[in-house]
Amino acid sequence: MRVALLIPLAICFSCYNAPPIAGFDQQAWQQSISCEQDRLNQADILLKNEERLLASNQNEIQELLGSPNEHELYSRNQKFFYYDLRPKCDSIPGQRLSIRFDALGRVNDIQIIKVFD
Repeated sequence: MRVALLIPLAICFSCYNAPPIAGFDQQAWQQSISCEQDRLNQADILLKNEERLLASNQNEIQELLGSPNEHELYSRNQKFFYYDLRPKCDSIPGQRLSIRFDALGRVNDIQIIKVFD
């Protein structure tokens, strides 16, 4: 009997919803990145709604943005997700959305960074 109750609870708590961000176009975000198309406009919307993202966890961010282009495990179990915003084209440096998570998997910081070679 107990097992029958635990299975539905586990299913309910294993699902994560993307945080609602007003004006954010998830479909546009998930399109492929090219020199003509970038995600900067969508990233600006995310930064303007930073307080909503700071209440999110790692799974919710992945539901919203998809898998990161790169991730990094840092000291004290902090994790960084990097999403390419603009590829490195010609002489223009690439840009990324950097999202830092604390040891409990909660968003701690979000910013746009430039990538230089």
